Amino acid sequence: MFRKILIAVIVLSSVLVFSTQFKRTVEDKIVIEPGGNAVITRTEYVPSSDLAKVYIKHSEALSDREVREEVFSNFYDEISKGYFFLYASVPNFGDRDIDISVDKSGNYKSVITMKVSGLIKQSKEFPGSYEFSSKNFSEEKIMLKYFEDLIDGKAFETAFLGSSKNSLVTTKTTIIVLPEGSEIFELLSPHGDKPLKDWSIDLGGGTKFKASLTYDKNTVTIKEETTTGGGSPSNLVKSDNEDLMEKLRDYAAFTVVFKSLKTRSLTEPKPYDFKEDYSGSWSFYVSHTFSNEFSYQTLTVEPGLTVSLTFGASLLWEHEWKKVSWWKYKYVLKKFQTTVSLSPSLTPFIEVSSGATITKNWTKNITTKTKWITFWVSCVPVTLVMEVKFDANAEAGISGVIGFNASTTLSANTMLTVTYQNGWSKSVSYSANYSGLQFDANAKVNAWAKGSIPLTLSAYVYYIAGPFVQFVPWLKGETIASAGSTTQVGYKVTAGFDVNGGVHMAGWLKDLCDGIPDVSYTFWNKSWTIANSTITF
Repeated sequence: MFRKILIAVIVLSSVLVFSTQFKRTVEDKIVIEPGGNAVITRTEYVPSSDLAKVYIKHSEALSDREVREEVFSNFYDEISKGYFFLYASVPNFGDRDIDISVDKSGNYKSVITMKVSGLIKQSKEFPGSYEFSSKNFSEEKIMLKYFEDLIDGKAFETAFLGSSKNSLVTTKTTIIVLPEGSEIFELLSPHGDKPLKDWSIDLGGGTKFKASLTYDKNTVTIKEETTTGGGSPSNLVKSDNEDLMEKLRDYAAFTVVFKSLKTRSLTEPKPYDFKEDYSGSWSFYVSHTFSNEFSYQTLTVEPGLTVSLTFGASLLWEHEWKKVSWWKYKYVLKKFQTTVSLSPSLTPFIEVSSGATITKNWTKNITTKTKWITFWVSCVPVTLVMEVKFDANAEAGISGVIGFNASTTLSANTMLTVTYQNGWSKSVSYSANYSGLQFDANAKVNAWAKGSIPLTLSAYVYYIAGPFVQFVPWLKGETIASAGSTTQVGYKVTAGFDVNGGVHMAGWLKDLCDGIPDVSYTFWNKSWTIANSTITF
């Protein structure tokens, strides 16, 4: 019995050790003027954690001269889109309206002050009165875009969580202050159903929404708690998910009708210009020369590479909606696609020196080049890490005392696409060439040596999920003792590329794409015999 209890304690301890709950708090205060203009003050707090580090990384990018304009544009677009879904008007704010602070403990806090127009309108049902609404979608297209925005955000949040054991709890309080002297007298549902003050939704996999509404005279308060779980959203991936989507439409949706003593001409809301399905593309330029000397007894082999390459990566997914009835839809992920493009110019070389008969092989990591990119999707900051990892491999077989070296120039242009659309597939296009050769040897001995410099290129969201490619240029030199005269030795030089790769999947995207964590392919291979001749030494 004691042993069973001990085992249970160990298992429970393991779960506790390897699970993390991240937290985030958001407070919106919306103060509305009689004409419908308003000031929104958004305060977001993230206690010190790996999640806070992502927020801090994004805040640093907002201050970086090289990228801040692009980063702010994306940030403004995503934040303003979220408010448009709620209140049917796009707020305005600039970089000077953002106040971000990080304390010594690593706690993150941001305050954004926004101005928005057109938040109230005259009531048709109650003439002489006014209305304020949340999630009162004017057309079905906007509702569907709201769903897509929510799914996009959760796709990245769950990728960040990385495991079904982890979760993110977001607590949000929204306080809406209607014009001074107003008095609320009616609560309505924007979608014609019975008005609610409490909502709850379970998407499965630990992802849940709950909210409650209270009001008093001219103030409305909504309290929300959203838990994003790292598990599969089992209720979302069902084929009959139309009722779930209807609940998401109605979640925290309301209209309050009020009378106001102070009136003025009402302002117009500002529309949002919608983009299509989610897509993002990034690039990374690397130029580097390196080599590594491997030694064993009297044998020395030094493979090396001069490389110049542009590495591009993109992610795209498309949503599909199947109409069931008026304002009622089923959801399915139509397509996920990631593309990696490479345009490298490489000069591989290998130098060999041996004082005896010997065979050996080696491998070693040389260096890693990294580029951090940060952007915002829905309500979450995202980091994408573009990385090029350089390794060195060498193998040799020598039948005596000899030294030789070889080098050439290789180039390629390739585009590699992995797609999920009712199953996984790949698309490959490439061209590859070589030019020039340098070779020298100093003895009539049978020998061979092969050097390769694998380049592992990846573009991982949160260092977890995304496309990867192992691009392996290689060069092999051989000497043939039986060829040529006594002062000559035969030689052969071959070179080529081996290209493999795929996608690491995580979070909701993995769950919506057959639940497969990894997809990998051999994309292409190419080799050439660059020389087959003799050399005099």
